[in-house]
Amino acid sequence: MKVIAQTAALQEALTVAGSIIASRTPKPVLQCTKLVAKDKTLTLLATDLEAGCRYALTAVQIEEEGEALIPATRLTGIVREASGESLTIETDKDAAYVRGEGSYFKVFGFDPTEYPPVDEFEGKADFEIPAGALSRMIGRTLFATAKAHSHYAISGVLWEATDKKLQLVATDGHRLAQAKGALSQAAEKDVMAIVPAKLMGLIMRVCGEADEPVRVKVAETRILVQAGRAVLVSSLVQGNFPKYEDVIPKDCSRRATMNTAQFEHRVRQAALLTNEESRGVRLSFETGKITLSSRAPEAGEAEVTCNVGYDGEPADIAFNPGFLLDALRVVDSDEIAIEMNAANKPAMMKAGSDFLYVLMPVDLT
Repeated sequence: MKVIAQTAALQEALTVAGSIIASRTPKPVLQCTKLVAKDKTLTLLATDLEAGCRYALTAVQIEEEGEALIPATRLTGIVREASGESLTIETDKDAAYVRGEGSYFKVFGFDPTEYPPVDEFEGKADFEIPAGALSRMIGRTLFATAKAHSHYAISGVLWEATDKKLQLVATDGHRLAQAKGALSQAAEKDVMAIVPAKLMGLIMRVCGEADEPVRVKVAETRILVQAGRAVLVSSLVQGNFPKYEDVIPKDCSRRATMNTAQFEHRVRQAALLTNEESRGVRLSFETGKITLSSRAPEAGEAEVTCNVGYDGEPADIAFNPGFLLDALRVVDSDEIAIEMNAANKPAMMKAGSDFLYVLMPVDLT
């Protein structure tokens, strides 16, 4: 194999592929990136046996077709430190030679036939959605997944595609985030799948804010996503996702609307006087304003106010400020609404018609 590749494009491809590669594994080949030069394209493959990536580079000159299996950290480091606009990669048996502007490296690799297969995206997609829309939906839900390293259903994000709509739902048992988006056209079939958080983050990375279509195909145990030059594949999270509809409050008796940026600022201020023992901020709602207060033993107390439009009887409710800020950071609308019934019942934060956030209160008594 012999190829000449643009350094910047190769670095981007290796960065995406590197997000898949396991840092620790008893199989050395799984810490490698496989390069396949064929049909005027250099394809980089990576897998940890649960997730995989195929990244196609066309900004290359293929002088000799072939394959190579090179340790990912070595190759990524060489490309990252390269000073020229292009690099030449040539292989001879299990060794790769990388030449750049004033640099030369010989890297020992492995037999490329030892590398596990990585699925290709073949056939028709189950549905398509603009990349920017999917990226925003992932950003609005991924933060609410359970962070424990487990295969429980709540460690992933639920995807539901029906007709021309896609809905993503995530929960960790203390809060729930739901984002909605419109598909480019009606889905070929109804889809319900729990996608691992690791793949969600990678999808958001390759999607960016572009309007080009992202193609998605879901099988019984796997999902394939084609976005730009990348094809991502992963095993689905098995298990039953919680019946999230049951925890979404119905017919709330109190509703407040406020400026998103101002409210986020006030929450950050009130959070300054909390600690691990008193990890809560009290929100006191009344006509025209909301008072946010906090208190921490041996630290002090804080009280700040924020203008709101409020409909309902005066009410107090307390939340973990970190959970509030997580949602406020991903809201891209100027105004949000908070709806609730009682101090000991879940409350909702809404931004428009396509984002909903359910949050359990904390007890400060």
